[in-house]
Amino acid sequence: MRRVLVINGPNLGRLGTREPGIYGTATHADLAEMAAAAGRDLGLAVEVRQTDDEGELIGWIHEASDAGTPVVLNPAAFTHYSYALRDALAMRTAPLIEVHM
Repeated sequence: MRRVLVINGPNLGRLGTREPGIYGTATHADLAEMAAAAGRDLGLAVEVRQTDDEGELIGWIHEASDAGTPVVLNPAAFTHYSYALRDALAMRTAPLIEVHM
């Protein structure tokens, strides 16, 4: 089964309690389960991670690049100012999909 890594950036671990009028009441755990279920339907092993730490996120991108693992990334606030993340993504060896809420 092909592995896909879904990475969510800063503050997305607060889904469900963070501005529910804007982001809804589903939690990050709910999102992770939905992604895993959709992956199973497609024959994919989906692993969902979330971090508020830029260094940890970049480490995960490097790990995925080294393994040739496709990534679905919601960089959240790192979208706007992380040159380090941009450089890490330039090294990818597998497909990358960037999403935003």
